[in-house]
Amino acid sequence: MYNSIIVSILVKIWNILSRAYEYSLLKKFNDSILKGFKNLSKSSHMARLFISNRSLVRESSLYALYCHIVDRISKIFTFLREKIEENNHGSIIYSVIYNLFHENVGLQTTFYVFFISFGVGIALNNLIRGFYAGKSYIISFLLVLISFIGLGVKENYKNVLRGSYIYAFIKSLFTIDEGVDQWW
Repeated sequence: MYNSIIVSILVKIWNILSRAYEYSLLKKFNDSILKGFKNLSKSSHMARLFISNRSLVRESSLYALYCHIVDRISKIFTFLREKIEENNHGSIIYSVIYNLFHENVGLQTTFYVFFISFGVGIALNNLIRGFYAGKSYIISFLLVLISFIGLGVKENYKNVLRGSYIYAFIKSLFTIDEGVDQWW
């Protein structure tokens, strides 16, 4: 049906998932919540506007409302950032946080140091409480091990991934097939 193998596999997966959803507990749960909302909003004109089958009205008004809310939130954060940057001269907390998070490599290092501290904290907490065996030791050991391996990488992960064969393979799965008839 489709010329692309990836698209046909994804379509088959979608069909299986949609059939499984029809008789799932999640669908029953969603239907019961939807039924409750419909009962609560029987006489509401606003609810009728958003629940009606007029997809053009629903899509355009909801999208405009969503864009307006996101734009307001973005303006608030931009304003806060500008005010903080105006008044940050000599601030120890701002300079420490800026140095920890201002570039991707610094951000990676900060998170790895946090995970090392977290893993060691889990192990020490278990030792103090008297637990000498368990899965939490394995998790804490893995956190510390992965963090030490990550600290060994001194460049940005985006550059590391671009040179990776696995990344190139996964990216090639989703590129458009060039030599075949396009099914769309």
